[in-house]
Amino acid sequence: MAHSINYTGLVFYKAPVKSKFGGSSRYKVIEGELIEAETKAAEQKPKKKHESNEEKNSSIKAANQKAETKKSYKLNKSKIKKKCHAFARLGKSRNFLAFYSISFPQGLTDETAYKIFNTWLTRCRRNCGLKSYLWVAERQKNKTIHFHLLTNDFMPIKTVNGFMAAALMTEKKKGNEVLKEVETGKYNGVDVKRVGNNRKGLISYLAKYISKNEIEFFRLPWHCSRDVSRLFTSYVIDEDEEDKFFNAIPKELEKYTEILEHDYFRATGFKFNPEDKVFEEIDDLNEMIYSNNN
Repeated sequence: MAHSINYTGLVFYKAPVKSKFGGSSRYKVIEGELIEAETKAAEQKPKKKHESNEEKNSSIKAANQKAETKKSYKLNKSKIKKKCHAFARLGKSRNFLAFYSISFPQGLTDETAYKIFNTWLTRCRRNCGLKSYLWVAERQKNKTIHFHLLTNDFMPIKTVNGFMAAALMTEKKKGNEVLKEVETGKYNGVDVKRVGNNRKGLISYLAKYISKNEIEFFRLPWHCSRDVSRLFTSYVIDEDEEDKFFNAIPKELEKYTEILEHDYFRATGFKFNPEDKVFEEIDDLNEMIYSNNN
């Protein structure tokens, strides 16, 4: 049985695990070597030379059915928390980390909120130095969606609020009924909290929002920049390393969450914060990956 430790708990796999590290969208570590996954070219379907009317009607019907079917999403809470930990432990994040909350006037539809948020995010990337980030969507008590964004890039709050006001004003000019009575030019929908050195407090703060988020979304409920996506979040413990890791974490069962049983693995979460030395190797590797992508 392979043992794996991650930033939020332990996993006991019932079959061998090929990669030494896990959780990265692009990299694997096999036999001590960092391997970058190859990008697969999209397969092109051969075009039909002739298509009957029956085939055309069938294709149109299938396309219409697909358009009418909304795909729903739910937060992968465990994955987000691990990515937050990996991101917050980077050297750059230790020096500066900020938590932005982006809200909208009450009653704005999800579709419009996502559109405005995307416009705001694009302007922050182009004009305000935003490069590394992770965001999570949440629905407020008033049913209007808002977003939380974590970044280690400094952005002046006055500037990013200006971007939000401009995006709202654009939608207002298009005739949005909800924004008709809103003073969009003065709307301060963006708030920021600097995390400082309290990284563990930040994870708890963000985890609070993630854990209570049980609703379904019809758009992606979270996303992150490519450099954050590529960070590792778990580490497979070799037999000769077991003492090193298991002696560094509590043995009392009450320090862990209830064990989750699966056909291929067993998992449990931490109710404590492991010492930094437990994650030294994975932190060093993430630092190298992050530096290479920035």
